[in-house]
Amino acid sequence: MRAYDRGQADDEGLDLGQGGDHFDERIRLTRDLMQSASTMGSAQARYLVDAYYNTQENRKRTDNQLRSLEVGSEPHQLIAWVTEKNWTLEQQIARALNAYTRDHPMGEWMRNIVGIGPVLSAGLLAHIYMGEWCAFCRAHNMADCEKRQASKRKVPKGREPIPPHQYTPERSCPTVGHIWQFAGIAGDNQRPWLEGQVRPFNGDFKVICWKVGHSFMMNSNRPNCFYGHIYKDRKAYEIKRNEAGELADQAAKALPRFRTTTEAYGYYKQGLLPPAHIDARARRYAVKLFLSHLHGEWHKRAFGTPPPLPYPIAFLGHAHLINPPNAAN
Repeated sequence: MRAYDRGQADDEGLDLGQGGDHFDERIRLTRDLMQSASTMGSAQARYLVDAYYNTQENRKRTDNQLRSLEVGSEPHQLIAWVTEKNWTLEQQIARALNAYTRDHPMGEWMRNIVGIGPVLSAGLLAHIYMGEWCAFCRAHNMADCEKRQASKRKVPKGREPIPPHQYTPERSCPTVGHIWQFAGIAGDNQRPWLEGQVRPFNGDFKVICWKVGHSFMMNSNRPNCFYGHIYKDRKAYEIKRNEAGELADQAAKALPRFRTTTEAYGYYKQGLLPPAHIDARARRYAVKLFLSHLHGEWHKRAFGTPPPLPYPIAFLGHAHLINPPNAAN
């Protein structure tokens, strides 16, 4: 039986199932399924990413249950068996997602980013579409555009029906700001979520971006983790600004959302952001920079031209441009 004291596995520390007697052949992916995984669509990849994290959470729960049982107190072989099968399934899904990212146009670039493993890579690449789509309905081609207009599906509450139109192609993500909006991390430029309207960002993609920031934070002490170092430098910068009182206005805005009995309220009342808030700001900064680099490299591969300059540099006069760690020629 496999030892279960694994702790919380990170995305880069996956055993991608290259061997081991614990694998059940009825769960292990066949060669044909692995080939199929390399050509699956983005919708299938998104489903598998979600299935991976659900399986991981189930495995963690059974791991914890197994550890809580004292030897000899009651039979626990069945719980151990459930944990083993969850671990096997988790690793096999990771193998499929690894195959998907390997054959993706941005797969090689993603695989060279420390802190971004196969599951996070698949989640990012499957949620972002870099190409041309219809300006009205976001169909990827004329046939899909006609199909969407002919669909009899009920329009979700808060969303406008698609008007009759001709297929009008435009670039899906001309700037990284579109990706930030999609992730819900565009800051002051983020479209608000108004009552009765459709959420202006994708919840699943926002969770993926949170996991990316967490991974950069966890790997920030590794000498070759580029974005981990960005996170640490930004955190030191934010701490300095916070102690100088430069973030007092943001503390005042956050104060009404917290109970007076919470530790965070004490910080906000003094005009300071609490440590957890500072850390979240630093992680979000690293994630936004990473997405900016991802967009730039993908834009060059998809369209053959560099993307437009980021808004702060193009219009606000900021001159500090940070280049990606492994830019394409």
